[in-house]
Amino acid sequence: MSTHQHTITALVQNEAGTINRLVSLFRRRGFSLASFNAGDCEDPGYSRLTFIVNGDDAVVSQCLKQLNKLIDVIECEDLEPEHSVQRELALIRVEPTSEQRAAVHGIVSEFMARTPRTTATTIVVEQVSDVASLERLIAALMPYNVTEIVRTGTVAIKV
Repeated sequence: MSTHQHTITALVQNEAGTINRLVSLFRRRGFSLASFNAGDCEDPGYSRLTFIVNGDDAVVSQCLKQLNKLIDVIECEDLEPEHSVQRELALIRVEPTSEQRAAVHGIVSEFMARTPRTTATTIVVEQVSDVASLERLIAALMPYNVTEIVRTGTVAIKV
């Protein structure tokens, strides 16, 4: 079996210590956690978490079994890419030379990104997209003096 990334979502009770118990489970079991995101959801008192886990199907199956054993977890599932929408937000600070500014704005336009803040020396680029598109945008901007990248981690929803 090949190792690849799996997207796991979990609906959990929003109580003190819940996230700590979940992350501790991953650490204790040696699961490779590539990304983690948590936030309030449609039900008051609950949160929806998205984990990106590296591993083969057996590792992910074991991960789901362990998550389901936790009392805080209401439901969890492994989302297949073809049956979900997955997005990540990135903010990228670029400090191009004055001669490079037009090229940076061209890249922003090409990737349908936004520039929420521009100063005389800095352009902040904002993009919400799938991880592969974000990686391509970051690679395209690197020659123009990227000084900082902030990413949210993946969020996902089943369709």
